Order: sequence, then C-alpha cells, then structure tokens
Amino acid sequence: MTAVNQKRIATNTLLLYFRMLVVMLVGLYTSRVIINALGQQHFGIYDAVGGIVLMVSFISTTMSSACQRYYSYEMAKGNLEELKKVFSISLTVFFILTALIVLLAETAGTWFLVHKMDVAGHIDAAKWVFQFSILSFALQILRVPYQGMVIAKEKMKVFAYLSLFEAFAILGIALLLAHTADDKNQRLILYSALMAGIQVMTSAFYWLYCRLFYKECRFRFLLDRKKFREIFSYAGWNLIGSSADVFKSQGLNILLNVTFGTLVSAARGVANKVFSTITQLNSNFFTAVRPQLYKSYAAGEMDDMRKLICQSSRFSFYLLFLLALPILLETDFILPIWLRGRNVPEYAYVFTRLMVIEGIVNSFTSPFAASIQATGNIRNYQLAIGGTLLLILPVAYVGVRFVGWPPASVFMVSIVISFITQFLRLWFVHRQVGLELKVFLKEVLLPVSSVAVTSTSVSLAVKLAGKHISGYPQWVVPVAVMAASMIITAVTVYVLGVTRTERKHALEMVHDFLGRNKQSL
Repeated sequence: MTAVNQKRIATNTLLLYFRMLVVMLVGLYTSRVIINALGQQHFGIYDAVGGIVLMVSFISTTMSSACQRYYSYEMAKGNLEELKKVFSISLTVFFILTALIVLLAETAGTWFLVHKMDVAGHIDAAKWVFQFSILSFALQILRVPYQGMVIAKEKMKVFAYLSLFEAFAILGIALLLAHTADDKNQRLILYSALMAGIQVMTSAFYWLYCRLFYKECRFRFLLDRKKFREIFSYAGWNLIGSSADVFKSQGLNILLNVTFGTLVSAARGVANKVFSTITQLNSNFFTAVRPQLYKSYAAGEMDDMRKLICQSSRFSFYLLFLLALPILLETDFILPIWLRGRNVPEYAYVFTRLMVIEGIVNSFTSPFAASIQATGNIRNYQLAIGGTLLLILPVAYVGVRFVGWPPASVFMVSIVISFITQFLRLWFVHRQVGLELKVFLKEVLLPVSSVAVTSTSVSLAVKLAGKHISGYPQWVVPVAVMAASMIITAVTVYVLGVTRTERKHALEMVHDFLGRNKQSL
C-alpha cells in the first residue's frame, strides 16, 4: 500500500472520527429528549414497531458495500463505460429488491403488527409509525447506489457533512416534540413523519449531488443479462447474509416485546441507542478503509490487502474499546445522568453492558466481510455466517418462552453465537484471501488481547481505589474513572497495540499537525 493511500485512509478516518464524535454527543442528547418527550411506553412502541422495518433496512448498509465493491473494481481498472453500466444495473437491482421487500412489509408485516405485536392499545399510532418506517426504508435502499458511489470515490467530506445534517435535524425534531401537544400518540406520529422527512431530504441530496458531479450516475435501462445476473446474484447473497444479521438483532427486539411487553422494549431501545452510537465509530473508520481494500484486490496487490485486513482489524477493535470500556465500568452512572435521573427502564443497565460486549466481539466483522466481498465469491460465506446467526433467534425463543429464561438471556445467546461466527469469518478469509491464521494470531489477536487485559485490569484497579475516596461530590469518582480508563487504553494501545512503524507514523502526523498550527498563528 502506497504512502499516498495510507495518508488518504488516515485523513478520511480522522474526518469521520471527528464527525462521529459530534454525532455521538448530539445523538445521546437527542435520545434523552426523545425518550422524555414520548415516554417509556411510546418510545418502546416506536422501537419495536419500527424494528419490523429495521429488520430489512440494515440491508442498505450491506448493499452499499456491494455497490462499492463493483464501483471500486471498475475504478481500479479505469473503465468508465463499465462503471456507468454497473451503476445503471445496480439501480435496477435495487428497484426490484425495494419493491419485493415493501410488498412483504405491507402484507406479512402489517398482519404481524396487528395480530402479534404488543402496542399497549395504541394500534392506530403504531400503524402510522409502521407506514412512515416503510417509506424511510424504501428511500434508504434506493439511495444506496448513489451513496456507494460517493464512498467509492472516497469523498468522505460529503458523507460526513450529510451525517452531521441528519444528527442536527433529528435534534431539531426532538426539541420540537418537547413543545407539541401533550397527546403522546400525536407526538409519536409526528416523530415518525419528521424522521421520514429527513430521509426524503437526504436521499434527494445524494441524487442531486451525484447527478451534478458524477457523469457515471446517469441511469440507462440496460439489457446486459450477464452483468445483471452477476450483480443481482451478488446482491442477493449479500441480502441473505445481512438479513440474517438483522433478524438476529431486531428479531430479538420483537421477541422481547411480545414476551415481556413495551417497557422491556423501551429498555432495549435505551441500550441500543448507546450501543449504536459507539459502534458508529467502528463503522465510520471502516468506511474510509473499505474502498482501498477493494481496489487492492482489483489491482492484484494481495500482500497489501492482507496487511490492510490485519491493520484495520486491530484499529477497529481499539477505537471501539476506547469508548466501550468506560461505559462498561460506569453504566450505572451514565444512564441516570444521560436520562436526567428518570425514565431509566429496569433492564436498561444490563442490556447496555451486554450489547456493548457483543459490539466488542463483532469488532472484526467489517474487515473480514469486506475482504470476502472483494473477491466476489460470497455464496458459501453468506450461507455459513447467515445460517449460524439465524440460530440465535430460535435458541432465544425456546429459552424465554419454554424454559423461563430472563430477558437478558437473549443477549447472552447472541454473544456466544457471534463469537463463533468470528472464527468462521476468519476461516473463510484464510481460504479465499490467503491470510495465514498464525499471522492473524500474531499481528491481531495477541496485541488486542494484551491491550484489553491490561487496560481493563488497570482501570478496574482505579475504580476500586476510587471507592475509598471520600469528601468529594458523587460524580467526581465516576468521571475520573471514565477519563482514566480512556487514557489508560490510549497509552496501552500506543505501547502494546501498534507496531514500531505505526508509532512512527502517528508521531509524524502529530508533528505535522502541530507544525501547521504554529504556522497559522
């Protein structure tokens, strides 16, 4: 991998990291305002009913990576005409997939909502939430070919700014909700409608931007059956894999709703807000890496590709763990502060910790999945991973419905099976990309294990020592523990988690940054 590519990845990562920090802070505050405005019960309804559609909306992320794979492949070859063809065929494929899934949602999904979901007697409001969620989903899917082109072109500023717009727009909606009618059903319907409105504006922007700046993004109806079958097959296998992941996460949400009610759904919703906020860091980091990984494979640079897999796996873990550890240590302090000491559902604490742990387990998923997608040979991978993930829901269902397991058990099942899938993913990467298992053990597993064990042990010692400190306000010790854990993790990563070359590059980046600041003064 050239120095130019490394610098581009680093620059894009820093841009997305800054975007993530802003979005995270705004998102956490927004979630608190929304929960207070809607109330626990109606927030639980939104999380559960919207989850029916979210079971398929996650597909947009995976499908975006599918588009990026074909775009990056043609870009690496410098073939503009093929790139135009791939875009048009991709858009056709996504129209077909959207139509099929919307049809399924409007039929089977509506039946399930009316006859099986626990909406606490608010069925009319729930129906409106469902319809607006379907609209949001359709728009997210149809903009995938455009969004994929922006990312494949590595225009991360556009992606970052649009994400910031979404975050602040949702904040505006949350503040508006707090000053609308006291009828919670009306607030719920208004919230769903305005959230769909944001998707309309975002999708319109992607369409307009790509039409103005990328001549590749001109739709033409093509009858290239071979290319259509290739892209449709690739998208279809990706659909199976991503659907399995979504059925795992949102299926558990629906299981909790129909078994334990809306208040437990609200607890899961609170935990998911925290979880999704911190995992955006991992997603944003790999958004900057994925195009380079695809282009390395297309150019036949397999050694660079394997090096990038290991490097991105380590940094995906480090960036997530940096935020996950303080949350795990001080969940009992964070949630009441975040929600202003009220509206903290009973199970939110344990759900948050378990979901964060699962996020840590899955931190290697993006590098593994993207490397397999780069090869184009994804059928067996998606069947194996998807089939394994689909075991989570039936196992959890049997446990809570027939054995009497508590609500938290569904997340424990998910953690165990997710752990198994990581070894399956590594095996496929070994088979299809040639990454030696001993190399991954030496360059990834040993460093991240050293960082995790060392930083956790030292942070726990700091937390235990803090219990013996008195004479300060109650918030001082938890805040000090969280700050200390982040500093300890950062230092441990620098000492134990990176190579000598990476430390050298990090120091050079800091030196260049400080030098530019001095010149500007």
